[in-house]
Amino acid sequence: MQMTLPPFTSAEQAEMAFYRAFEANDLEAMMAVWDDAEDIVCIHPMGPALNGRSTVIDSWREILSGGVAMRFSLEKVQIYTTDNLSIHLLNEHIDVASGNRVAPMAATNIFRLSAQGWHLVSHHASPNPGTQIGKTHPLLH
Repeated sequence: MQMTLPPFTSAEQAEMAFYRAFEANDLEAMMAVWDDAEDIVCIHPMGPALNGRSTVIDSWREILSGGVAMRFSLEKVQIYTTDNLSIHLLNEHIDVASGNRVAPMAATNIFRLSAQGWHLVSHHASPNPGTQIGKTHPLLH
């Protein structure tokens, strides 16, 4: 299912592709950002850890098929990078097409460098401490 794209030459480039795919509700572009390995993990807000490529694909298929138009503005908190691993801690500020702003999410994105370039191996998003999230959140189904 992975798209044939030029390799992401930096974790930052892969991260921007992740959020562009999310905003476009584009499953193919989303999965092109994720590593092909089976050790990937994704934790959506208020959800369990989803392990393995097929489980992660299924979760994104459900989320992106909802057609909710969102725009992300990202606030970098910290980035840790080694030769082949990059961990990004950030705040996601999400505007929904209805004009509402979702409670800010704290997110951790972990990227790994391989011969195919930088790819996402873990994404974890959850409400920032002190914020409320309800069942009407666009990512909860």
